[in-house]
Amino acid sequence: MRKFLLWCMVLLSIGVTAQTTVTIGAGASTASAGTNGDPIYRSSGTSSYHYSKSVQLLTASDLSAAGIFNSYPINSIGYYKTTANNVSGSNAWTLNVYLKNSSATALASGTSWTTMTTGATLFYSATIDASNNFPSAAGWVTFANNTGNAFTYTGGAIEVYIDWVPSGSLSTPFTGGAFQWKYDSTSAVQAIGTSNSASIPATTTSYTTYSRRYQTQVTFTAPACTGTPAPGNTLATATSTPCSAPYSTTLSLQNPTLGSGVTYQWYDNSGAISGATGSSYTATVSAANSFYCAVTCSGATTNSTPVSVSGPAAPISSFPWTENFDGMTTIGNGILPSCWATSGGLSASYMFTTQNAGSQGYNDPRSTPNYMTIYYPTTAAYLWAPLMTLTAGQSYDFTFYWVGDGTSGWEGDVVVNNSQSSTGATVLTNFITSSQTSTGGSNSTNYTKVKVTFVPTTTGTYSFGIKSSVTTSAPYYMGFDDFSVMLTPTCTEPTAVSVSNVTSSEASVSWTAPATAPANGYDLYYSTSNAAPNSATNPNYLNISGTSQAISNLAPATTYYVWVRSHCSTSDVSPWSNMSSFTTLCVPVTSFPWTENFDAMTTIGNGILPSCWSTSGGLSASYMFTTQNAGSQTYNDPRSAPNYMTIYYPTTAAYLWTPLMTLTAGQSYDFSFYWVGDGTSGWEGDVLVNDSQSSTAATTLTNFITSSQTSTGGSNSTNYTKVKVTFVPNTTGSYSFGIKSTATTTAPYYMGFDDFSVMLSPTCVEPTAVTVSNVTSSEALVSWTAPATDPANGYDLYYSTSNAAPIAATNPNYLNITGTSQAISNLAPATTYYVWVRSQCSNATTSEWSNMASFTTACVAVQTLTQNFDTTAVGTLPTCWASIGTNASYARTYASTAISSPNALYIYNDGTSTGVGMASTPEISNLQSGNYVLKFKGRANFTAGGVVEIGYLSNPSDTSTFVSIGSYTTSSTTTVDDYSLDITGIPAGVNKLVLRHTGVPANSVLIDDVSYELNTNLSTNDVRSKDSIKVYPNPFSDVLNISDASNVKNVLVTDLSGRLVKTIANPGAQIYLSELKQGLYLISLEMKDGSKQTLKAIKK
Repeated sequence: MRKFLLWCMVLLSIGVTAQTTVTIGAGASTASAGTNGDPIYRSSGTSSYHYSKSVQLLTASDLSAAGIFNSYPINSIGYYKTTANNVSGSNAWTLNVYLKNSSATALASGTSWTTMTTGATLFYSATIDASNNFPSAAGWVTFANNTGNAFTYTGGAIEVYIDWVPSGSLSTPFTGGAFQWKYDSTSAVQAIGTSNSASIPATTTSYTTYSRRYQTQVTFTAPACTGTPAPGNTLATATSTPCSAPYSTTLSLQNPTLGSGVTYQWYDNSGAISGATGSSYTATVSAANSFYCAVTCSGATTNSTPVSVSGPAAPISSFPWTENFDGMTTIGNGILPSCWATSGGLSASYMFTTQNAGSQGYNDPRSTPNYMTIYYPTTAAYLWAPLMTLTAGQSYDFTFYWVGDGTSGWEGDVVVNNSQSSTGATVLTNFITSSQTSTGGSNSTNYTKVKVTFVPTTTGTYSFGIKSSVTTSAPYYMGFDDFSVMLTPTCTEPTAVSVSNVTSSEASVSWTAPATAPANGYDLYYSTSNAAPNSATNPNYLNISGTSQAISNLAPATTYYVWVRSHCSTSDVSPWSNMSSFTTLCVPVTSFPWTENFDAMTTIGNGILPSCWSTSGGLSASYMFTTQNAGSQTYNDPRSAPNYMTIYYPTTAAYLWTPLMTLTAGQSYDFSFYWVGDGTSGWEGDVLVNDSQSSTAATTLTNFITSSQTSTGGSNSTNYTKVKVTFVPNTTGSYSFGIKSTATTTAPYYMGFDDFSVMLSPTCVEPTAVTVSNVTSSEALVSWTAPATDPANGYDLYYSTSNAAPIAATNPNYLNITGTSQAISNLAPATTYYVWVRSQCSNATTSEWSNMASFTTACVAVQTLTQNFDTTAVGTLPTCWASIGTNASYARTYASTAISSPNALYIYNDGTSTGVGMASTPEISNLQSGNYVLKFKGRANFTAGGVVEIGYLSNPSDTSTFVSIGSYTTSSTTTVDDYSLDITGIPAGVNKLVLRHTGVPANSVLIDDVSYELNTNLSTNDVRSKDSIKVYPNPFSDVLNISDASNVKNVLVTDLSGRLVKTIANPGAQIYLSELKQGLYLISLEMKDGSKQTLKAIKK
């Protein structure tokens, strides 16, 4: 009987299932308070964002790694809350949690809540208040299935939908504080969400996305395992390593054994591994081995097929060994060359990593394209070279190069250990202390070499390392490159290589000898390339007996790099020394005139100057002189395109120096340039000279702007001012002219400089202060101030519609002008002209041309006009049109294809007194004829209903005197309207039409294809009179009769071009027109009551 009962109990136990709780994710990070995508959103205790919806994704790999398989029922799900906060007072929320089987591998915004939750199971629903269903302490917040809706995992992924909605009215504080949750970063988006102070509609499709998986706890029911296990092959994440250090490999099984009651035991070549009783096992491999797992279910055991792993490779034992990281095809955070290691640091983001020149702007590689960097290690970070076998008593040199970021606060040590670990490491030297300012900054490659000699006391495995840390908040990035380990040479390289006495073709190189001077002297190598020489490189100089060498035949204005090595015997040489560099001087300018306009430069930008120019001072490199073009900024443009020199807001004085020039004692020289500002005050500008390109001991020649002056310029200005300074050196020698620029207030932005020159001071001096007055449509008067000595042959004048300055060979328009003014005539109307004047001292001697002056001739009155705005620059108006409203930008040419491409007239009124858009036409000579019509096409710009009035100003200088004679109202944003208005009743003296937007409503209007033309609707017997006054005969010969002249005040006769040819006051019954040529005429009768009638008549 007992045996039978025992057997029954065994049978019952076979069907028993067990609940298992697993945690998915380590919860390495904590979300910021109030992050959309949190399981439940709460940013603070008083936040009004009471509503949130979030979606969490557990992928198939997340679930299988946790031992959750197809057909397993899910009992609960939870998330880890790091804040000890709960619902406050009597407040309450309703929380609904839905689960859904899915094939998704990532989440995305763009789908509505309704669509996403279709097919989901309402897994949990409860009211959350201060005492129910929500823990106040930090820890797991678990949602156990309470709806009676069972959820069974069917494979693939699980999507979790969490809807958090307030229940009833809430009072502050709403919760004890923020809710924050643990998460792990993922490669795919596994969390999305939204929050709001109002109810979130189920149709909402916009969600914030995060590549993170919130730490999740899942309880599931696993059925008891049955049958014989079939684990298949043993899988290993790594089976070998090229490195000598022990490596880690994670072992798992090809086939899972489903159900509860399964046991595992892992084995290696030594037998059962203690404690290795899970479905996977991570082993440390220090020698060749093999692994398998014994899987047991219901008393049946099956072993997995073993996997063999190789032991670590032998350490590096061949020297010299080098690493410059340039063979790496993939770089980035946590990516190191094979067998290197990094440790320490605040987190993975603060450990050593590989980068290239584009990764950040503080420094660049020494050898391109790659190098090693460390970012702001507040906790000491370590970089370890591969393990190496070193021999006791043998001396080794470990070397590398480092560059900083131009800040202090760095600490750096060289360490060594017999493993890649800081524990027990020995500090060999310190290469930077926190009080030092590191080299570097602004993509620097100003590297410093570190060489440390190490003699191990025992033969064994060693790793050299770098320890880096920061002691202040100033540092950003330090770079490292070109590592090497070599046997310490018997022949030691020299140190402290320096260069002096640099000229345009020569330099002297000096160095410090090693402790033991080399028997065969030294070798020297120089190049225009900074690529370091190797042992096979042929030196330029061999067997130098001393510790210096003059090098000659160098190119001027060229950067050279130089290295020196010891030559100890015919077969033994040292490594090359650290590199030193120098730049040969420019050959001074000796031929005059000399000019520079920067326009031949093919590369411009910050720090890029023409050869032999120099800039210094300034707050930093960004605040010194630089080359730009018209597209670089909008404050000014070049005087001569395409390039010019600029300075940006130099709060610390910045200097620009010309190339050195050989000037002769007693000879007078003129240094000149042009400058333009930005329309602000606060600039200080001086002209300097020195015998070097240095501000030290420089002489100020003149000041060209003071801080109280408002500079010319602004809005892409080319309104340049010429500066000319005369300098007579006391001694013959090299000199450089300079500009000193300073901003004394916060107002300035950019000042521009162009067209520099140095010339022998001419004996014939140009006039100054050229001005233009009395400008009409065809004439202008040019005046100037004579130089101190009047030119014997008078003056020459040149004008042009181009602002390209004349040269000495340019033919003047006027020669040998005797006075200091000249009238110029036969000019085109509405045209901009540029004018220059020079002195003519003799038949063979002329001065430079003066500064340029410019003027624009007046417009002439027209009789007809057409305008489609298509050749007018956007933002302006056609010549002789004007924007006369209180806001000039509200009547302008506008890029639009709405009517006719590419432009139209934009007109607008924002409804305020300062926002009126008005445009006036060119002068029209026949507005009073009554025979013409204004036509245009119109359309609403954005909203229909905008109104434009057509009229005139009774006082041309006062826009408040606008008189309307007609109006146009836009009907559509798509349909183009054809508008016409007969122009009648315009008072004498008015010669312009005006278009004015009313501002009621404030809807902008587009107008195009404007014309003012003869009204062709008049016929030869058309009489515009209620009294039916007639003229006859028609056609007529010499005399035209008026049927009733008693009420006629004036008769106006106009030809078809619109020209008024005759006016007859108080006419009789007959008017005599014998002087008229044959053709069609408009006869306008102005009546005594103010009315007007117009008809056509033909002269035979």
